[in-house]
Amino acid sequence: MNPMIASFLVLAGLTCASALAMAWTKNLLHAALAMFLCMLGLAGLYVMAYADVMAVAHLLIYVGGVLILILFGIMLTHTSRTDPYEVSNDLWTKQSGRFWALSISLSIFLGLLWILNRSMASFGMLSGEIQRSSKLTHLGLALLTEYSFAFELAGVFLLIALVGATYIAKHHE
Repeated sequence: MNPMIASFLVLAGLTCASALAMAWTKNLLHAALAMFLCMLGLAGLYVMAYADVMAVAHLLIYVGGVLILILFGIMLTHTSRTDPYEVSNDLWTKQSGRFWALSISLSIFLGLLWILNRSMASFGMLSGEIQRSSKLTHLGLALLTEYSFAFELAGVFLLIALVGATYIAKHHE
């Protein structure tokens, strides 16, 4: 098996498994950690598609910013529950709607897999038509020279949003 295909299958499996774990868990902290793994898997898939700028932006924005805000929100607004069934982290619940959601998503996945298998030759990833040069160096130099003020201003705005979210979360106590 080609190492590129093997790494794609590993990253796709990690992304899909962590997305399912995120959707089915009842514990918010476990869902946030599964979201972290899902976002890392997506960034790895971006790297495999030679979209390195997209991968770095995905890591900075989603993994570095949004997920940290979610974790702060979970930690600062944690409430204790009295029902022990709600605290447990079971993947199977009493709801019967999960069967239909699983069957529909499985049929969509198998349909997409069939389409992918039939059109495998037309992908640029296998035909070698992808430009392998990185634009990340040019983007980094532009952010640190021409657009450095806007870059720092965006960082200050994100810090203000984090402090405001912390204040709002703690204000209700």
